[in-house]
Order: sequence, then structure tokens, then C-alpha cells
Amino acid sequence: MECLPTPEFRMSLVALGLSHQTAPVAIRERLAFAPESLSEALVSAHSLQGVQEVAIISTCNRTELYLAASETTTAPWIDWLHQWHREPAGQYREYLYQLHDQAAVVHLLKVTAGVDSMILGEPQIAGQVKTAWSSAQEANTMGTVLDRLFQHAFQTSKQVRSQTGIGHNPVTLPFAALKLVHQIFGDLAPLNGLMIGAGEMIEEVSQHFVSHQLTRLTIANRSANRADRLVSRLKTTNADARSMPLERIEQDLADFDVVVASTGSTDPIVTTDMLQRALRQRRYKPMFVLDLSVPRNIDPEAGSLEDVYLYSIDDLRDIARRGYEQRSEALAEANQIIDQQAAQFIRWMNLNASSQTLKALRQRAFVERDRLLEQALREIRAGRDPEDVLRRLGHRLTNRLLHAPSIQLRQAAEAMDEDLLKAARLLLLDELP
Repeated sequence: MECLPTPEFRMSLVALGLSHQTAPVAIRERLAFAPESLSEALVSAHSLQGVQEVAIISTCNRTELYLAASETTTAPWIDWLHQWHREPAGQYREYLYQLHDQAAVVHLLKVTAGVDSMILGEPQIAGQVKTAWSSAQEANTMGTVLDRLFQHAFQTSKQVRSQTGIGHNPVTLPFAALKLVHQIFGDLAPLNGLMIGAGEMIEEVSQHFVSHQLTRLTIANRSANRADRLVSRLKTTNADARSMPLERIEQDLADFDVVVASTGSTDPIVTTDMLQRALRQRRYKPMFVLDLSVPRNIDPEAGSLEDVYLYSIDDLRDIARRGYEQRSEALAEANQIIDQQAAQFIRWMNLNASSQTLKALRQRAFVERDRLLEQALREIRAGRDPEDVLRRLGHRLTNRLLHAPSIQLRQAAEAMDEDLLKAARLLLLDELP
């Protein structure tokens, strides 16, 4: 008897990655995905054995793969992550976490709502998760399950922010940076700031600094048009803003008291030698340097210079922890909502799997019915007794439909699998165990 293919109904969800919770920035930057290569990486990951759907979140604080897969063996995916970044196999395995099914769902919901962020409740992560979702859509690596999961995460994030105080006056990265600048210089008004980059983070830092009297800002960016657009927006807030090309940073670096970098460059933009020369020109007047980039844009060795106060994104952790303490009640409420929403999504996954099973079962029954009915019609047309043909049709159809369940039940009985036998009586005979 010809067998129909058995489809996969219940895919497993896996979240694989590392974050500020498990790895320092020196490790995170090695496994970060550059925006320009993300689409290629998605297609490559999608081709791995067992992977049905995949999305990648890559920010300064985390690199995470979300996979809907027909198997749960993560070793090949960990190997791929290292190979893609040209790192030795297993080099950073100890920093990686692997979350399955409900734990993976809870994690994405926490990430999107800002509950897992270094700065509790920070709003930027929701936009970064949406970017990951749209990137996977464009690369055709997102299917029904992950699309539903990400949409559920966006809805849960809105619910958390509207029903808890987790997003009220968040201790954002710009706020934390401002606190550090105040500690070093006191009054911000006389300072001159250099912003390297022109993305969302640089704009937010710039706006925050301007609102606290650091109004002299220079935007250095590879794209002059993008830098000029940011300058125009800053000028509407009465900032004394201008733009300059990246190539002038080395020449003009000594003019700046505050330097903040956040770009997608994979190579350092400001080196230790550049800062040494700038300090000499400044007669060793201190400089505040903040690197919000992953990979880092400021040479980490520059932190050894006596008059350079260099901070990375990880150095803001203490301020973030104080924010966690102040929001402990809101955090508990947020986690309760997330747990409820995660359970709701898992129920949808189970219902989806059962509906697919029922659909395949009905399809198989219809195929068998049509096949035997066509055989019966041929026999009738050949002159055989219709009543006899119909009796044999019923007998054959019954045998065909019961063939596979009979084999499975016999094997379950031989293996003394009472759970399967009870389930069979409930499903096939409507008898309670």
C-alpha cells in the first residue's frame, strides 16, 4: 500500500544567543551581525538542517536567533554562529543561552517589553525587535509561527507599558550618560560635544544633552545627508549644531570635551593615538568618551589614558540597576502579564498543531476514499454486482483507515505504553481512561 508523507505538525521554538546578562561587550561585539549582512545571514541560517523559520535580533546589548524548527538539537546552530563570524568552533559557547518553547516565548516577550534590557523599561528595544521582524520578512525566513510570535510580543509590550509603570521616567542610556558627564564636569553649558554617527541612539543622546544645556554639538557621520538632517532637527531645539565628515575627527578631536560614538562600523573610528594627540593639544584637559557601539568604535586601550574618561555601554550597568530597584513593583506586574501572554501563545501553538494534524488526517481519509471509490466504479462499469462492490468498498476503506492506528496500538501494547493506549481509547472510542 502506498503511504502518504507524514508532515511535521508541532514545531519547536528555540531562542539561542547571548546578551549583556551573559557576556561582556568584548564578547558581544564578536558575535554581532552587521546590518548590511543580516539578510545574507538569515538566508544562511534558514538553510540549516531542521530550521523552518528564523529571525535574528542584533543590538549593542544582545545577539539572538529565534528559530522554529523540526528538531531541537542546537549544536549545528551554535557551530553556524561561530562559523559565520569566523570564530573558532565553540569559542563562546559558555556565554550562550538556549531557551526552548515556553521559555523562548517568555524571553522574547521580556526583551520586547524592555524587561530584559540593561536599562529597565527602555523603549528603543521594541523598535529594534520590529526591525528584526521586518528583516526576516524581507528575507523570506519568517513563517506563520514566528510571525505570530513577534506580533504577540509587540502586543504584549504595549500592554506592559500601558498597564504598569515600567516605562515611566525610564533610566535611559542618554540619562545615564548625562549623569556621568555631570559627575566629571559639573556644568554642561560650556562643553563642546562630538556625536559620531547619526542614528536613533545618537539623536536621542543629542536631544537629551541639548535639553540639559549641552547645546554645542557636532555630528560626524559617513553619510553627510543624514548628518545634515540630524543637525536640522537639533537646531529646532535651539542647539548650536553643525556637521562634519568622519575624516576630520582626527584633526578636530581636541576641540571636544564630550565624545559619544554609536555607528555600525566594524573598525575603531577613534584610536588611542588620536586621543593622546588630542590631550596634548588640550593641555590635558579631561575628555569624556562614551562608546555605545557594538563592535566598539573607540579603541578600548584609550581607557588607560589618565585624562580620558572612557565608558562602554556595559559601564552604565550600575545606574540601570538602581532603575531596577525603583521599579520592582512594576517589574513584578510586567512579569505577570508576560507569563500570562506566553501561556496564551503556547496554547495557540498547540491548537495550531492539532488543527494541522486534523487537517492532514482528513486529507488522508479523503485520498483513501477517492482512491477506493474510483476502483469500485471501475468494477461496476466492468459488470460486477454493485451490491458486492459496495460491500467490498466499505471493507477495504475500513481496513485502510484502521491500518496505521492498528499497528501503533499493537506496538504500544507490546511496549506496555499505557499512556498511548489510554489516549487511543479516548480519541478513537470516546472512552475515558
